[in-house]
Amino acid sequence: MNNNNISNAHDQFFRTAMTNKQVAHEFLKTWLPSDLCQLIDFEHLEFQPRSLINEMRKESEVDVLFKTTINGQEGYLYLLLEHQSTPDKLMPFRMHKYLCNIIEQHLKKHGSHKLPLIYPVVIYHGKRKYPYSTNLADLVDAPRELVDRYFLKPFQLIDLGQIDNEILKQNAWSGVMAFALKNIFATDILSHLRTMTPTFNQLDKIGGREYIAMVLQYLFERAKLTDKEAFLKIIDQEISHEVGEKIMTLSEHIREEGRLEGLLEGKLEGKLEGKLEGKLEGKLEGKLEGKLEGKLEGKLEGKLEGKLEGKLEVATQLLDTGSDIVFVEKITGLSRKKINEWRKKVSLLPN
Repeated sequence: MNNNNISNAHDQFFRTAMTNKQVAHEFLKTWLPSDLCQLIDFEHLEFQPRSLINEMRKESEVDVLFKTTINGQEGYLYLLLEHQSTPDKLMPFRMHKYLCNIIEQHLKKHGSHKLPLIYPVVIYHGKRKYPYSTNLADLVDAPRELVDRYFLKPFQLIDLGQIDNEILKQNAWSGVMAFALKNIFATDILSHLRTMTPTFNQLDKIGGREYIAMVLQYLFERAKLTDKEAFLKIIDQEISHEVGEKIMTLSEHIREEGRLEGLLEGKLEGKLEGKLEGKLEGKLEGKLEGKLEGKLEGKLEGKLEGKLEGKLEVATQLLDTGSDIVFVEKITGLSRKKINEWRKKVSLLPN
Protein backbone atom coordinates (compact mmCIF):
# COMPACT_ATOMS: atom_id res chain seq x y z
CA MET A 1 0.00 0.00 0.00
CA ASN A 2 1.23 3.50 -0.83
CA ASN A 3 2.74 5.37 2.16
CA ASN A 4 0.70 8.48 1.31
CA ASN A 5 -2.50 6.44 1.43
CA ILE A 6 -1.45 5.08 4.84
CA SER A 7 -0.71 8.61 6.06
CA ASN A 8 -4.00 9.91 4.74
CA ALA A 9 -5.87 7.08 6.46
CA HIS A 10 -4.16 7.78 9.80
CA ASP A 11 -4.64 11.51 9.31
CA GLN A 12 -8.33 11.28 8.53
CA PHE A 13 -9.00 8.90 11.41
CA PHE A 14 -6.98 10.82 14.02
CA ARG A 15 -8.19 14.30 13.06
CA THR A 16 -11.82 13.19 12.80
CA ALA A 17 -11.65 11.53 16.21
CA MET A 18 -10.04 14.58 17.82
CA THR A 19 -12.68 16.93 16.46
CA ASN A 20 -15.10 15.15 18.78
CA LYS A 21 -15.03 17.21 21.98
CA GLN A 22 -15.72 14.24 24.23
CA VAL A 23 -12.81 12.30 22.68
CA ALA A 24 -10.43 15.26 22.82
CA HIS A 25 -11.32 16.24 26.38
CA GLU A 26 -11.07 12.71 27.73
CA PHE A 27 -7.82 11.93 25.90
CA LEU A 28 -6.09 15.13 27.00
CA LYS A 29 -7.29 14.95 30.61
CA THR A 30 -6.13 11.33 30.80
CA TRP A 31 -2.61 11.76 29.44
CA LEU A 32 -1.52 15.35 30.09
CA PRO A 33 0.14 16.18 33.44
CA SER A 34 -2.52 16.70 36.10
CA ASP A 35 -1.11 20.03 37.25
CA LEU A 36 -1.22 21.31 33.64
CA CYS A 37 -4.79 20.06 33.19
CA GLN A 38 -5.89 22.17 36.14
CA LEU A 39 -4.70 25.28 34.26
CA ILE A 40 -6.22 24.43 30.85
CA ASP A 41 -9.65 25.73 29.85
CA PHE A 42 -11.06 22.59 28.19
CA GLU A 43 -14.47 24.18 27.64
CA HIS A 44 -12.98 26.61 25.12
CA LEU A 45 -10.72 24.17 23.29
CA GLU A 46 -10.58 25.30 19.62
CA PHE A 47 -9.50 22.91 16.85
CA GLN A 48 -7.10 24.92 14.61
CA PRO A 49 -6.89 24.85 10.79
CA ARG A 50 -3.93 23.21 9.10
CA SER A 51 -2.65 26.61 7.87
CA LEU A 52 -1.13 27.20 11.31
CA ILE A 53 1.09 24.13 11.19
CA ASN A 54 1.61 23.38 7.51
CA GLU A 55 4.61 25.49 6.49
CA MET A 56 7.47 23.35 7.82
CA ARG A 57 5.88 20.03 8.55
CA LYS A 58 5.95 17.18 6.05
CA GLU A 59 2.82 16.47 4.05
CA SER A 60 2.84 12.97 5.55
CA GLU A 61 2.66 14.27 9.13
CA VAL A 62 -0.44 13.51 11.13
CA ASP A 63 -1.03 16.21 13.70
CA VAL A 64 -3.63 18.43 15.35
CA LEU A 65 -3.42 21.77 17.09
CA PHE A 66 -5.77 23.08 19.77
CA LYS A 67 -5.96 26.67 20.94
CA THR A 68 -7.13 27.35 24.47
CA THR A 69 -6.14 29.35 27.53
CA ILE A 70 -3.52 28.05 29.95
CA ASN A 71 -3.57 29.79 33.32
CA GLY A 72 -5.66 32.56 31.75
CA GLN A 73 -3.24 33.20 28.85
CA GLU A 74 -3.72 32.09 25.23
CA GLY A 75 -1.81 28.90 24.53
CA TYR A 76 -1.77 25.77 22.37
CA LEU A 77 -1.74 22.00 22.68
CA TYR A 78 0.11 20.34 19.78
CA LEU A 79 -0.34 16.62 19.16
CA LEU A 80 1.67 14.72 16.53
CA LEU A 81 0.90 11.11 15.65
CA GLU A 82 4.14 9.22 14.93
CA HIS A 83 3.15 6.45 12.53
CA GLN A 84 6.40 5.82 10.64
CA SER A 85 7.58 2.21 10.56
CA THR A 86 11.03 3.40 11.67
CA PRO A 87 10.92 6.00 14.48
CA ASP A 88 12.85 9.20 13.90
CA LYS A 89 15.76 9.77 16.29
CA LEU A 90 15.58 13.48 15.46
CA MET A 91 11.95 13.75 16.56
CA PRO A 92 12.77 16.28 19.34
CA PHE A 93 14.39 18.53 16.73
CA ARG A 94 11.43 18.11 14.36
CA MET A 95 9.04 19.02 17.15
CA HIS A 96 11.14 22.06 17.99
CA LYS A 97 10.87 23.26 14.38
CA TYR A 98 7.10 22.70 14.31
CA LEU A 99 6.61 24.59 17.56
CA CYS A 100 8.66 27.51 16.25
CA ASN A 101 6.50 27.54 13.13
CA ILE A 102 3.30 27.62 15.18
CA ILE A 103 4.69 30.50 17.23
CA GLU A 104 5.66 32.39 14.07
CA GLN A 105 2.15 31.98 12.62
CA HIS A 106 0.67 33.12 15.93
CA LEU A 107 2.82 36.27 15.94
CA LYS A 108 1.89 37.09 12.34
CA LYS A 109 -1.79 36.71 13.09
CA HIS A 110 -1.85 38.67 16.35
CA GLY A 111 0.97 41.18 15.76
CA SER A 112 2.19 40.45 19.27
CA HIS A 113 5.68 40.40 20.79
CA LYS A 114 4.68 37.80 23.38
CA LEU A 115 5.18 34.11 22.59
CA PRO A 116 2.37 31.69 23.42
CA LEU A 117 2.91 28.65 25.62
CA ILE A 118 2.68 25.44 23.58
CA TYR A 119 2.57 21.99 25.13
CA PRO A 120 3.80 19.31 22.68
CA VAL A 121 2.70 15.68 22.64
CA VAL A 122 3.87 12.84 20.36
CA ILE A 123 1.53 9.85 20.08
CA TYR A 124 3.45 6.76 19.00
CA HIS A 125 1.73 3.57 17.83
CA GLY A 126 4.62 1.54 16.46
CA LYS A 127 5.09 -2.19 16.85
CA ARG A 128 7.99 -1.89 19.28
CA LYS A 129 8.69 0.34 22.23
CA TYR A 130 9.77 3.85 21.32
CA PRO A 131 13.59 3.68 21.51
CA TYR A 132 14.76 7.29 21.49
CA SER A 133 14.97 10.26 23.83
CA THR A 134 12.28 12.93 23.81
CA ASN A 135 14.75 15.57 25.03
CA LEU A 136 16.28 17.89 22.43
CA ALA A 137 19.37 18.34 24.60
CA ASP A 138 20.19 14.63 24.22
CA LEU A 139 20.77 15.18 20.50
CA VAL A 140 23.57 17.70 21.05
CA ASP A 141 27.01 16.22 20.42
CA ALA A 142 28.82 17.75 23.40
CA PRO A 143 29.59 16.89 27.04
CA ARG A 144 26.43 16.91 29.11
CA GLU A 145 27.85 19.49 31.48
CA LEU A 146 28.28 21.97 28.59
CA VAL A 147 24.85 21.16 27.15
CA ASP A 148 23.17 21.75 30.50
CA ARG A 149 25.08 24.97 31.02
CA TYR A 150 24.80 26.58 27.58
CA PHE A 151 22.30 24.88 25.26
CA LEU A 152 19.01 26.81 24.78
CA LYS A 153 19.92 29.23 27.54
CA PRO A 154 19.46 33.04 27.31
CA PHE A 155 21.85 34.48 24.73
CA GLN A 156 24.82 36.57 25.80
CA LEU A 157 24.48 40.28 25.04
CA ILE A 158 27.47 42.50 24.22
CA ASP A 159 26.04 46.03 24.26
CA LEU A 160 28.88 48.02 22.70
CA GLY A 161 27.16 51.35 23.33
CA GLN A 162 27.51 50.81 27.06
CA ILE A 163 31.21 49.87 26.98
CA ASP A 164 33.79 52.64 27.46
CA ASN A 165 36.40 53.09 24.73
CA GLU A 166 39.14 52.66 27.33
CA ILE A 167 37.93 49.10 27.92
CA LEU A 168 37.81 48.40 24.17
CA LYS A 169 41.41 49.63 23.83
CA GLN A 170 42.60 46.86 26.14
CA ASN A 171 42.34 44.42 23.22
CA ALA A 172 43.90 46.04 20.17
CA TRP A 173 42.80 43.73 17.33
CA SER A 174 39.19 43.23 18.33
CA GLY A 175 39.06 46.57 20.12
CA VAL A 176 39.30 48.71 16.97
CA MET A 177 36.57 46.60 15.33
CA ALA A 178 34.31 47.05 18.36
CA PHE A 179 35.20 50.76 18.44
CA ALA A 180 34.17 51.19 14.79
CA LEU A 181 30.87 49.37 15.32
CA LYS A 182 30.13 51.28 18.52
CA ASN A 183 30.76 54.75 17.07
CA ILE A 184 29.62 54.34 13.47
CA PHE A 185 26.38 56.24 14.20
CA ALA A 186 28.02 58.97 16.32
CA THR A 187 27.25 62.60 15.45
CA ASP A 188 30.90 63.09 14.47
CA ILE A 189 33.51 60.34 14.49
CA LEU A 190 36.51 62.70 14.74
CA SER A 191 36.54 63.18 18.52
CA HIS A 192 36.18 59.44 19.07
CA LEU A 193 38.91 58.63 16.55
CA ARG A 194 41.51 60.62 18.50
CA THR A 195 40.97 58.43 21.58
CA MET A 196 41.89 55.34 19.55
CA THR A 197 44.97 56.62 17.65
CA PRO A 198 47.44 54.97 20.09
CA THR A 199 45.73 51.62 19.48
CA PHE A 200 45.88 52.09 15.71
CA ASN A 201 49.59 52.95 16.04
CA GLN A 202 50.16 49.80 18.07
CA LEU A 203 48.54 47.65 15.42
CA ASP A 204 50.50 49.34 12.65
CA LYS A 205 53.77 48.40 14.38
CA ILE A 206 52.83 44.72 14.80
CA GLY A 207 51.79 44.02 11.23
CA GLY A 208 48.20 45.25 11.26
CA ARG A 209 48.47 47.95 8.61
CA GLU A 210 46.09 46.31 6.13
CA TYR A 211 43.61 45.66 8.92
CA ILE A 212 43.58 49.22 10.27
CA ALA A 213 43.30 50.53 6.70
CA MET A 214 40.14 48.41 6.31
CA VAL A 215 38.73 49.71 9.61
CA LEU A 216 39.45 53.35 8.77
CA GLN A 217 38.05 52.90 5.28
CA TYR A 218 34.82 51.62 6.85
CA LEU A 219 34.66 54.69 9.09
CA PHE A 220 35.44 57.03 6.21
CA GLU A 221 32.67 55.56 4.03
CA ARG A 222 29.96 54.98 6.64
CA ALA A 223 30.49 57.25 9.66
CA LYS A 224 29.25 60.84 9.92
CA LEU A 225 32.11 63.23 9.16
CA THR A 226 31.74 67.00 9.52
CA ASP A 227 35.30 67.50 8.21
CA LYS A 228 36.70 64.81 5.92
CA GLU A 229 39.97 66.68 5.47
CA ALA A 230 40.54 66.67 9.23
CA PHE A 231 39.80 62.94 9.34
CA LEU A 232 42.40 62.26 6.63
CA LYS A 233 44.91 64.55 8.36
CA ILE A 234 44.62 62.61 11.64
CA ILE A 235 45.26 59.35 9.82
CA ASP A 236 48.21 60.76 7.88
CA GLN A 237 49.93 62.51 10.80
CA GLU A 238 48.93 60.52 13.89
CA ILE A 239 48.37 56.96 12.70
CA SER A 240 50.21 56.05 9.48
CA HIS A 241 51.27 58.02 6.44
CA GLU A 242 50.94 54.92 4.25
CA VAL A 243 47.43 54.24 5.49
CA GLY A 244 46.62 57.93 4.99
CA GLU A 245 47.70 57.66 1.35
CA LYS A 246 45.41 54.65 0.86
CA ILE A 247 42.46 56.50 2.34
CA MET A 248 43.32 59.60 0.24
CA THR A 249 43.27 57.42 -2.87
CA LEU A 250 39.91 56.10 -1.77
CA SER A 251 38.69 59.66 -1.20
CA GLU A 252 39.70 60.66 -4.72
CA HIS A 253 38.01 57.57 -6.08
CA ILE A 254 34.80 58.45 -4.23
CA ARG A 255 34.95 62.00 -5.53
CA GLU A 256 35.40 60.71 -9.08
CA GLU A 257 32.40 58.40 -8.58
CA GLY A 258 30.40 61.40 -7.34
CA ARG A 259 31.42 63.40 -10.40
CA LEU A 260 30.37 60.59 -12.72
CA GLU A 261 27.10 60.18 -10.85
CA GLY A 262 26.49 63.90 -11.29
CA LEU A 263 27.10 63.63 -15.02
CA LEU A 264 24.78 60.67 -15.28
CA GLU A 265 22.11 62.47 -13.27
CA GLY A 266 22.45 65.48 -15.57
CA LYS A 267 22.03 63.30 -18.64
CA LEU A 268 19.05 61.55 -17.13
CA GLU A 269 17.47 64.86 -16.18
CA GLY A 270 17.99 66.07 -19.74
CA LYS A 271 16.33 62.97 -21.14
CA LEU A 272 13.45 63.26 -18.72
CA GLU A 273 12.98 66.94 -19.58
CA GLY A 274 12.96 66.04 -23.27
CA LYS A 275 10.35 63.38 -22.70
CA LEU A 276 8.23 65.74 -20.64
CA GLU A 277 8.48 68.43 -23.30
CA GLY A 278 7.42 65.88 -25.90
CA LYS A 279 4.45 64.86 -23.81
CA LEU A 280 3.45 68.47 -23.25
CA GLU A 281 3.70 69.19 -26.96
CA GLY A 282 1.56 66.14 -27.65
CA LYS A 283 -1.04 67.35 -25.18
CA LEU A 284 -1.04 70.83 -26.70
CA GLU A 285 -1.49 69.37 -30.17
CA GLY A 286 -4.35 67.26 -28.86
CA LYS A 287 -6.02 70.34 -27.36
CA LEU A 288 -5.62 72.29 -30.59
CA GLU A 289 -7.04 69.39 -32.55
CA GLY A 290 -9.99 69.26 -30.19
CA LYS A 291 -10.60 72.98 -30.66
CA LEU A 292 -10.42 72.64 -34.42
CA GLU A 293 -12.80 69.71 -34.37
CA GLY A 294 -15.16 71.70 -32.16
CA LYS A 295 -15.11 74.64 -34.57
CA LEU A 296 -15.64 72.35 -37.51
CA GLU A 297 -18.51 70.71 -35.69
CA GLY A 298 -20.16 74.06 -35.13
CA LYS A 299 -19.70 75.24 -38.70
CA LEU A 300 -20.82 71.98 -40.25
CA GLU A 301 -24.03 71.53 -38.27
CA GLY A 302 -25.90 73.74 -40.71
CA LYS A 303 -24.69 71.78 -43.72
CA LEU A 304 -25.83 68.41 -42.34
CA GLU A 305 -29.45 69.13 -43.18
CA GLY A 306 -28.59 69.18 -46.87
CA LYS A 307 -28.51 66.40 -49.39
CA LEU A 308 -26.46 63.19 -49.07
CA GLU A 309 -23.87 64.64 -51.41
CA GLY A 310 -23.33 67.50 -48.96
CA LYS A 311 -22.89 65.09 -46.04
CA LEU A 312 -20.36 63.10 -48.01
CA GLU A 313 -18.46 66.30 -48.74
CA VAL A 314 -18.45 67.08 -45.01
CA ALA A 315 -17.20 63.56 -44.28
CA THR A 316 -14.46 64.04 -46.84
CA GLN A 317 -13.35 67.26 -45.20
CA LEU A 318 -13.27 65.67 -41.76
CA LEU A 319 -11.41 62.62 -43.01
CA ASP A 320 -8.89 64.84 -44.73
CA THR A 321 -8.14 66.55 -41.41
CA GLY A 322 -7.44 63.11 -39.88
CA SER A 323 -10.59 62.96 -37.76
CA ASP A 324 -11.57 59.60 -36.31
CA ILE A 325 -14.31 57.68 -38.10
CA VAL A 326 -16.41 57.57 -34.93
CA PHE A 327 -16.34 61.35 -34.78
CA VAL A 328 -17.25 61.61 -38.50
CA GLU A 329 -20.07 59.12 -38.05
CA LYS A 330 -21.46 61.12 -35.14
CA ILE A 331 -21.27 64.49 -36.91
CA THR A 332 -22.59 63.45 -40.31
CA GLY A 333 -25.17 60.91 -39.22
CA LEU A 334 -23.87 58.59 -41.93
CA SER A 335 -23.49 54.87 -41.26
CA ARG A 336 -20.02 53.45 -40.81
CA LYS A 337 -20.53 51.28 -43.88
CA LYS A 338 -21.27 54.30 -46.04
CA ILE A 339 -18.36 56.22 -44.52
CA ASN A 340 -15.99 53.31 -45.16
CA GLU A 341 -17.17 53.07 -48.76
CA TRP A 342 -16.62 56.79 -49.13
CA ARG A 343 -13.15 56.53 -47.55
CA LYS A 344 -12.21 53.94 -50.14
CA LYS A 345 -13.31 56.29 -52.87
CA VAL A 346 -11.45 59.18 -51.28
CA SER A 347 -8.25 57.10 -51.03
CA LEU A 348 -8.38 56.39 -54.74
CA LEU A 349 -8.50 60.07 -55.58
CA PRO A 350 -5.18 61.70 -56.61
CA ASN A 351 -3.59 64.03 -54.08
